[in-house]
Amino acid sequence: MMEGFIKKIEEQPISISQWIVGFVGIIFVRYFFEVLSSPTPSGIIQSDAYALVHIGLFFLTIILLIICVAGYFTKNYTNVSKIILFLLPIVWFAPIFDIIFSRGKGYIMSYIYDTHGALVLDFFKFFDPQIMHGATYGMRIAYTILLLAVGFYIWLKRKKILPVILTLLTLYVFMFIVGTIPSLLYTFTHLNTPNSTPSSVLYYVNDLVTKSNIYHNTLHETAQSVPLIRFLQIGFDKLMSQILFILSFILATIFFWKTSPQKFKAVIKNTRPERIFYYMSSFILTVGFAYITEREGVFSWVDVLGMICLLISWLGVWMYSVHVNDIADVQIDEISNSNRPIIQKTITSEEMHQIGYIYLALALLGSWSAGFYPFFMALVGLAVSYIYSASPLRLKRIPILTTFLISIVCLAAALAGFFFVSIDKQIHSFPILVAMGILTPKECTLCQQFSRKTETGLWDFALP
Repeated sequence: MMEGFIKKIEEQPISISQWIVGFVGIIFVRYFFEVLSSPTPSGIIQSDAYALVHIGLFFLTIILLIICVAGYFTKNYTNVSKIILFLLPIVWFAPIFDIIFSRGKGYIMSYIYDTHGALVLDFFKFFDPQIMHGATYGMRIAYTILLLAVGFYIWLKRKKILPVILTLLTLYVFMFIVGTIPSLLYTFTHLNTPNSTPSSVLYYVNDLVTKSNIYHNTLHETAQSVPLIRFLQIGFDKLMSQILFILSFILATIFFWKTSPQKFKAVIKNTRPERIFYYMSSFILTVGFAYITEREGVFSWVDVLGMICLLISWLGVWMYSVHVNDIADVQIDEISNSNRPIIQKTITSEEMHQIGYIYLALALLGSWSAGFYPFFMALVGLAVSYIYSASPLRLKRIPILTTFLISIVCLAAALAGFFFVSIDKQIHSFPILVAMGILTPKECTLCQQFSRKTETGLWDFALP
């Protein structure tokens, strides 16, 4: 009976967008229960985008870990992703059990805060019946059920105990690492201070937030309007979002590569790296300019995380525009660009749509994790990319607007890099002559270098 139910799930067609919507729906319910069961230190309900993105990326990282590990042992990543989606409501049990065990008071859910030897002991005490700060009773029960369910699935597929044991051990190690990221950051940067306490970790994380770009990109405008503890909660959400976004990106790349190597290679081949370099150059140059002129070259290693998020984000902006364009230009590409994936039938138009959603999510989540100002610039880039290629506007057909719209995206990438670093968020802090030069294609050497003449006689600069 159970095998028949699992087979039905595996045979059910689930698109990328359906999986994403299902995942988001389950996580929203989970977070709703957590709001009821886990009181925050500030006493304020965390219903803001900072917390929602952080929690969503946390569970996405965990789920992708499970999919990659279980997929490795079953040799079928696609089926595992379907099964895990149906198992995901198990995470609802954690806050529900906490409410029951605490008689309605709830327990605080958080990362595990310990250092050095104490952190090693926590690794072996996770399933201890005594209360552990951060890892509540409900969390430990829910994760135990989830791991056992995954182990049972591995057993059904392999009929051997060794793959089951290896899967569970690997997952436990990786999940423990994710659940102790703040503690690990402190421990590896303070190896010579073995007598640290959990409070040392909290002070260290707060120091990372206030001395990095997270402060002025996210918190500066709210510093005087919220209590200090709430202020630091927001900063912590943003820091963890950056770390988890990068981890999720790596795991998602592994998943798609393992799921369909041929389609993965086709997507990579269709990236047009010289155009990616075009946008990345705009971003990197203005980042360097802002550091030299405003920050005197001083930066935190946390700033590197933000820059990586932004680079991935603008990769998403570019690839989203590629997919929108390829879907809209099928008839034209049959004549002039026969090497495109859709024309070669390596990827269908529907699959191109679905992959486009992934890049759209990368663009939005990556830029949001970096800060408000880069997020707005990414929105500009996405909007221009869409009206440039897609119906009904399809403004690429108008010669005058073609180069102007491309220049806007170039300027948005440059401003994203500049205002990610710049403490002064007033628009006049960016040299107006440089902005005008970018908006005037004949004045932009990057545009001249990467422009090319198309068969229609129009100049095609950066967008496809």
